[in-house]
Amino acid sequence: MKNVHYPPAQALRQRGASLLVVLIILVVITLIGLASIRGTLLRERMSGNMYDRSLAFQSAESALREAEVAVRAAVVSGSSIGVDCSLASTSCPIPPANTYTGGGAGWVNGTATQTVAAGQPQYYVQYLGQRESTDELQQNQSANANQYGGGGGVTLESFYRIIARSHDPATVTDRAVVVLQSNITVK
Repeated sequence: MKNVHYPPAQALRQRGASLLVVLIILVVITLIGLASIRGTLLRERMSGNMYDRSLAFQSAESALREAEVAVRAAVVSGSSIGVDCSLASTSCPIPPANTYTGGGAGWVNGTATQTVAAGQPQYYVQYLGQRESTDELQQNQSANANQYGGGGGVTLESFYRIIARSHDPATVTDRAVVVLQSNITVK
């Protein structure tokens, strides 16, 4: 009979230990890879949200500019525009109650629509009243033609508040909504 030599038990344990060390290193590398993929996906989502918000801001700004032109045209033509907030009985919250929920009366659709925007931009006009355009010369103010008799009379200025939003939130719910406000004076 032949003599068969078996390796000592200690050598077998060492081979098993190296397998265990390699498996632990593999698990650690896998966890590092998963963490980096998660971070990359998060940055990608954040960049997509910033892109969406930028588009919404541009839409709201276009509605704001369009509303300013409409208000000036209405004042020049002598017609009224928007909600009259100069009356004591009228409640005019800033912004209107339906700004972020969508729908509601008073919102006017803008005409400038982007192809990748969430929807049509909208604006809401509030008339705040009138005042005389003459100013009293006070400390830290400069003189103007009205104070030296060159104004030729008292002109009235009409004050308006314009609130613009990127789109109607009731129609599209999963996109960024940007709301801008502008106060303008028209003589």
